[in-house]
Amino acid sequence: MKAVSYTFFVSAAEYPKLQAACPGDFPFDYAEFCAGVDRSIQEAAGTVAIEKVYISVDKFLAWCAETNARPNNISRARYAAQTGYPWWERLD
Repeated sequence: MKAVSYTFFVSAAEYPKLQAACPGDFPFDYAEFCAGVDRSIQEAAGTVAIEKVYISVDKFLAWCAETNARPNNISRARYAAQTGYPWWERLD
């Protein structure tokens, strides 16, 4: 049995919002964004199962404001994990 990981993913309609919210992090078009996510999933397939978590950028930014987090790679990863596996904080 493989571990499961969650990756932050947005629809084509949400992608411009993500680019605006995270300047410099997504300088490529949506097709390249999708290809990069798919490539990462494929490269990790031998060790971990990665599931795409479709994110609302507005909800992500609201979460960032509530948690005082900058909208960067770390906060995107945390939000994807929390959204994909919402009881992750109770695993202690």
